[in-house]
Amino acid sequence: MTEPGGAPGSGPRLPRTRPSWLVRVYAALGVLVLLVYFVAGLLGWSVDSDERDALPLSVRQSPGGYRSYHLWHSGFQGGK
Repeated sequence: MTEPGGAPGSGPRLPRTRPSWLVRVYAALGVLVLLVYFVAGLLGWSVDSDERDALPLSVRQSPGGYRSYHLWHSGFQGGK
């Protein structure tokens, strides 16, 4: 509250509450996880294998096959 002639914010100071120990633990854990992720990115570490599965060309180009054009397009649909 301010006096009628006082400057704003000149009232009594409210005490600040300190974060609990659990908040500090979670904050430290979050910072640690982000730091490990950042270092892993810099050093090129990965949990994925570098090998990728290759599908034969006959599977990829067959009608109705894996990600084929025929999967979402069944021919001329007409229209105006």
